[in-house]
Amino acid sequence: GGPCTNTIAAELLENPTDCTTGFTEDKARIKLFENDNKIAMLIAGYSADETRVAGSVVANRWTELSGKEVEISGDNYVDAVISNVE
Repeated sequence: GGPCTNTIAAELLENPTDCTTGFTEDKARIKLFENDNKIAMLIAGYSADETRVAGSVVANRWTELSGKEVEISGDNYVDAVISNVE
């Protein structure tokens, strides 16, 4: 989940004052963070619905993901559009 509901996500995103900073309605982000040889994956959307779609994309379409950050848009994982952010 995103930084509005998940303290670890908030920490990864450097505790933004506005927890929706960097998020857009109807879109989600999948982002990798690296620290001290550990990797964390953030899967978060503007709302819970977007987060669920992004989680399903990771579970079912992981071979289509590349880079350290992607944006997911769409109502379901089958038709979701995956866009690289980098």
